[in-house]
Amino acid sequence: MTQLTLRKISKPNCRPCAVLTNYLESIAVDLLALDVNVAEHDIADDPALVERYNLSSVPVLVLERNGYEVGRLNGLVSTTEILDAVKAAKEDV
Repeated sequence: MTQLTLRKISKPNCRPCAVLTNYLESIAVDLLALDVNVAEHDIADDPALVERYNLSSVPVLVLERNGYEVGRLNGLVSTTEILDAVKAAKEDV
């Protein structure tokens, strides 16, 4: 079975990161309906994420299918962009 994960990578005291968290909360029901796991990561708690995901800035949303990256959204993006990216990642199975 295909498992899709949306990883939100952010850092403390980052206003765009906080706004993106609110966006994700506002579409939580939609993401649940699409059977997407949402995982939040803080680079202050896990600095290895910077190298692992080759980050130059945050926030970043990484879409992974079965543990492999299939999409990425950099910066503050709209809820529509997030849902479109999730749907595209699911259709690409």
